[in-house]
Amino acid sequence: MSGPVRRPPLVVVLIAVVVIALGETAGAAMSRLRPQIERYAAARVAANAGVHGLSGSAEYDDDVRDRAIFTAEAGLSFFHLHAEGLGLVLFFASTLVASAVPGRTMRGALYVLLTLGGLFPLGYLAYGAAVLEVGRDTGVELAERSILTPLGLAAIAGLLGLVLGLARRRA
Repeated sequence: MSGPVRRPPLVVVLIAVVVIALGETAGAAMSRLRPQIERYAAARVAANAGVHGLSGSAEYDDDVRDRAIFTAEAGLSFFHLHAEGLGLVLFFASTLVASAVPGRTMRGALYVLLTLGGLFPLGYLAYGAAVLEVGRDTGVELAERSILTPLGLAAIAGLLGLVLGLARRRA
């Protein structure tokens, strides 16, 4: 691949940088604010006792509360991890699209797919929040079905489209 390196649209670069920055911020929040996050999560579980199936038995309720808090914290942790990685993937893949994929329509479609895929980590924030509000199993299913799966498919489709666009260029 010889030739000039072109930049992707500024909105794509901005989204990539914001996703990376949010991921870094989530990592800092997890390390500095862990007790506050746990207290908040426990308060949300208590406020939504019915959807979590709290029974009034301390032994049972403690286990249910701990699992819900752990799942909510896992959502924040997954957000941190995926945001750092997918922000970079969005930046570099969109730069490849700008520099090497022929055809304005093809580039536009790939920018949309890759940008949607770059937003995939936000699904983990929804995952953590939904667990606290609608219950562990329902929250996980809701986030996976309505946010994580569509954005993940967009990321995969965008990367496959990039591979096809690069192959088309070589042919």
